[in-house]
Amino acid sequence: MASIRISDLSKIYPGPRPVRALDQVDLDVAEGEFIALLGPSGCGKSTLLNILAGFEPLTEGSVLFDGERIGKAGPDRGVVFQEAALFPWLTVFENVTFGPRVQGVSKNVYDAAAREILALVGLADFAGSYPSQLSGGMRQRVGIARVLVMKPRALLMDEPFGALDAQTRLTMQELLLEVWQRLKVTVVFVTHDIDEAILLADRVCVMSARPARIARQIPIALERPRSIENLLSPEFSAYKADIMHEMRTAHGQGLVAAE
Repeated sequence: MASIRISDLSKIYPGPRPVRALDQVDLDVAEGEFIALLGPSGCGKSTLLNILAGFEPLTEGSVLFDGERIGKAGPDRGVVFQEAALFPWLTVFENVTFGPRVQGVSKNVYDAAAREILALVGLADFAGSYPSQLSGGMRQRVGIARVLVMKPRALLMDEPFGALDAQTRLTMQELLLEVWQRLKVTVVFVTHDIDEAILLADRVCVMSARPARIARQIPIALERPRSIENLLSPEFSAYKADIMHEMRTAHGQGLVAAE
């Protein structure tokens, strides 16, 4: 059974001239699968992710998560945005444990879980630091740790590395691969970067121009575990050429945001 099942999903924003952002989207995501939603800015990727997160309602169709209709946001679906939005007055450890503390989880439970997650994302030595003392990549690691400590069954990521420099972005991509390889949580990852989508995902879903549909689903058969060395392989280049062609087809002959 699919972990996430999207059927005939449409999203229309009302107004004097209603805008159809999504049009009859169909997508199944298996438990533990890593899916990339790929397309240029404004094509509806984030709208679809926000519906999966329960942040906004759909207009038509249905979305099931583990067989249940999604009605509102919940800790079973952790969301990571482009900006970590940490509490500046709290330490790294306090930021990561904020959710469990608010929910009344025992300190004995969340303390051990938080320290394990901080070690997993390479921040064990920075538990007592404040966000202002961290680099952009480190702050985003805290944001990921803050979500993972809630033990979500799915991780929804909206261009989480988009604001980082190229080198830090590669580092974070490798970190995410390591974390996913260990936890095997279901991931839906929004990006406009073709390289990133191919490197990370089991399947790349190319979205069409608005009103958005899934124009094509491309399984990525590169062996795992993966690393940035995969970017240099002939197989990677072949996937990239195929996806670039698909994006030109789906969005006309305009510029393709490949890098």
